Amino acid sequence: MNWPRTILDGAVMALLFNAVVGLGFLLYPQAYSTMFPKEIREAAAPFVDSKEVRKMKLILYPLYLLLFVYWAISAVFAGVSGFWHFFWTGYLEMTIVSVSDFLILDCWLPPKARPYIKGAENCKAWERREWLRKLAIPEHALGWTFLVCPVAGLIVAGTATLFTMMIGGQISCF
Repeated sequence: MNWPRTILDGAVMALLFNAVVGLGFLLYPQAYSTMFPKEIREAAAPFVDSKEVRKMKLILYPLYLLLFVYWAISAVFAGVSGFWHFFWTGYLEMTIVSVSDFLILDCWLPPKARPYIKGAENCKAWERREWLRKLAIPEHALGWTFLVCPVAGLIVAGTATLFTMMIGGQISCF
């Protein structure tokens, strides 16, 4: 595994991820309330437009696809080889995105987002402790660590392996 390249790619993609999600939030703030703690989701639900939720998903899903494809191609050109090396490269890069998501979108952003979400301005879930306890810590300590990052690693490994086969490179498991 090419450690400096992996860390740099993870950091750059974390920056891109947070910038795109932040921009998406500025464009469709009410749609993003569907990803907030239950109390906020329920309070904001009457104001959520399904068209805006679709537009939000059209921002997020291609972003994830871009991350996976970029990481796979970058790993191949960085000299990484072998399915498990690709897997751990993708896992580590997604972990870097997870840490930045936790720090920026879950620790720093919620108090600033509060006025943008109609109907949920006075919810207790906006308090930092509640937000961390009900959403951020379970999401990042469990969800990302044991589900999102391994799936990202598998997608990157599979994509990189296919890309390596397409360009005629050697494939190994280790």
